[in-house]
Amino acid sequence: MIKNAAELIRAGEMPKEKQIRKEVVDILEFVLKSADPADLTREILKKINFSRYQRIFVIGAGKATYRMAWAAERFLGKRLTGGTINVPQAIKNGHLKKIKLTLAGHPFTTASGVAGTKKIIELIKEAGPKDLILALFSGGASALFELPVAGITLPDQIKTTELLIRSRATIQEINSVRKHLSQVKGGQLAQKSQRTNLMALYLSDVVGDDLATIASGPTVPDATTFGQAVKILKKYNLWSKTPADVKRYLSDGQKGLNPETIKTKQSNTKNILISGRQTLIASAEKKARRLGYRISLIEKELVGDTEKKGRELLKAALKGKIDHKKIFMAAGETTFEVRTNKPGGRLQQMGLAVLSGLKHGLIFVALASDGVDGVGPEKIGGVIIDQKNFIKAGALRIDIKKTLQTNDSYNFFKKVGGQIKTGYVGTNLGDLILLIRF
Repeated sequence: MIKNAAELIRAGEMPKEKQIRKEVVDILEFVLKSADPADLTREILKKINFSRYQRIFVIGAGKATYRMAWAAERFLGKRLTGGTINVPQAIKNGHLKKIKLTLAGHPFTTASGVAGTKKIIELIKEAGPKDLILALFSGGASALFELPVAGITLPDQIKTTELLIRSRATIQEINSVRKHLSQVKGGQLAQKSQRTNLMALYLSDVVGDDLATIASGPTVPDATTFGQAVKILKKYNLWSKTPADVKRYLSDGQKGLNPETIKTKQSNTKNILISGRQTLIASAEKKARRLGYRISLIEKELVGDTEKKGRELLKAALKGKIDHKKIFMAAGETTFEVRTNKPGGRLQQMGLAVLSGLKHGLIFVALASDGVDGVGPEKIGGVIIDQKNFIKAGALRIDIKKTLQTNDSYNFFKKVGGQIKTGYVGTNLGDLILLIRF
């Protein structure tokens, strides 16, 4: 899956370093293969009795939903009546026959995403009391699956989301606001499905695996309120920048003039968590041990500022005596304040933050399991870097501190090397960080 694997391996100067880099690439490849949503979904479907339903429809949205749907279609066979899903793009090694695709936008909702959401709602209306709606959701669905509330235009919804994403708001906070501007998030899809049976499978990219946060919880009760949504926008000094119609809608919601998100579980709905970042850690550990590495799990719920967390992980890896062939691991999803329109993402930003501290014999690896770290001219999955990248930056007279401030991480690593190139890989279980001492 790593398209430039040979280039990343050749970056090692000595035979031993090349071998270590090859093993690192092998670990990442194994992790991505183990995180295949098709395999994870198939194992869950085996445990479900589908014979009691007259008709079965598949719906869903997310970065991993194409592979989830592919597995469902193959598993259900003739029992599947039809379906429709919203995804960022079709993934190779699979072709859907009964389930229709809508290619939608991410990280911001597009008109096609709204159109695809309307198709999903129309399909739900077809299902009756003896039928089943099998909903497949994964990370990314908050943007891919959307129908703004009446009175809020899509551009205003996009503007509000952009303000939040560019701030230091957590995914929980961002989705709390999103839910209150949507007709399908925060349990509202489940409410629209009351006349039929609904079973939702979730693949988590969220630390804590909170179903109410994954995909903004379209089938899960929501505990947040209009008041909290307003507080979040004010907390990050975004209220004055928020579109007027959005502020009006949220303020009216506080007064009870607009309907809240769904607060109770719908009796017709069953929600199932398939997997999360634990799959990344478990598979990385398994492959690393086979290759003779000792493992130290630094943080299994990695959250917070990406630069600060990167430096903390580096400090932990440098502690104590030098242990050869040891891997320090962390998994989760960090955040950072986007200060400019320069291309890059949180993992390349973390790589920038730790680069000057990388000693000889230490390799830093950051992988976005969906293969997309932020926004740039091409899809970058993360970085594999060491001291040589720092030395090259010095030779090119690139100011790392300034690059950090301007978030220009994509262009930086484009020049000094180390970018992992995967493109979309069809899964989304969060981020994996590795520090290798050799």
